[in-house]
Amino acid sequence: MLPYLKKAVTNLFKKPSTEAFPAGDPPKAAEGYRGRIHYDPTKCMNCGMCLRVCAPQCMHRDIEKLENGDQKVTFTFDMTSCTFCAMCADFCSSHAITMTDDYMIVGTKLEDFLVTGTMIKKAPPKPKFTPEQIAEMKAKAEAAKKAKAEAAQNG
Repeated sequence: MLPYLKKAVTNLFKKPSTEAFPAGDPPKAAEGYRGRIHYDPTKCMNCGMCLRVCAPQCMHRDIEKLENGDQKVTFTFDMTSCTFCAMCADFCSSHAITMTDDYMIVGTKLEDFLVTGTMIKKAPPKPKFTPEQIAEMKAKAEAAKKAKAEAAQNG
């Protein structure tokens, strides 16, 4: 017991052999490193492919209907469940999801590990024609098609 006590007392007066975190800038990640997800809602077209290919299901999409008919779409990526496989980024045809080289994913609360983004999906334009006008145009198109077929047959 005495040798341990001697070592403990001598260590009390020495400088620590470790450094406080973070000590300076972290080193740059290696080329191709898959770190924290970056989501750009301005590029997203809300196809949902990322949701389908995510094995751990770390993403969630909330759709809220607005009064003017548009939709407010919010994507949330949970870094605590993500395996950083980059399948979501690979399958994102609009490149709205990319992988950064940020490997310093540390935090003290859940919000520190969430990546979110919101986009507004516009409602389709209202038809310019009434249903009656559409039916009339269809009837004219059918009559023209029938006349063309008869002319080709007689012809």
